[in-house]
Amino acid sequence: MRALLLLLLIYPFAEIAVLVALADHIGGLAVFLLVLLSSMLGLWMLRNQKLGALLTLGSVMRQDENVSLYSLLWPLRYALAGVLFLLPGLLSDALAVLLLLPIKGPGIKMQTGPRPGPSAANPPPGAGDVIEGEYSRVDDKPPQGRHLQ
Repeated sequence: MRALLLLLLIYPFAEIAVLVALADHIGGLAVFLLVLLSSMLGLWMLRNQKLGALLTLGSVMRQDENVSLYSLLWPLRYALAGVLFLLPGLLSDALAVLLLLPIKGPGIKMQTGPRPGPSAANPPPGAGDVIEGEYSRVDDKPPQGRHLQ
């Protein structure tokens, strides 16, 4: 917990240090334009995120068997990359580019088609534990003169 808090405190200073070092090498106007363009890219990504999420979901549902967890989380990664592009600084831009890389993660098996129901050929587990019998319900009758309401 302390490490996360420390990273959150150091992050703005690291962004400023990287921007100043880059401005020293290529010039202040170029760095300003780079930050402005990355912010515009982040805004564009966030505005067009809904369409991308729908297209991604549609393509995942059309796949037959193996779906990657990273492909399911693509809309979330895309939106987070847009937010990171909106933040001024090169470290956040580098993190956003890393989020947009097409990394293929572990697969998730999706079951397609209707689920088979229990049948006589393959009974569900524990089906042999059924005890058949008859029963009758016996209700106690209230005493005369006293009615339940």
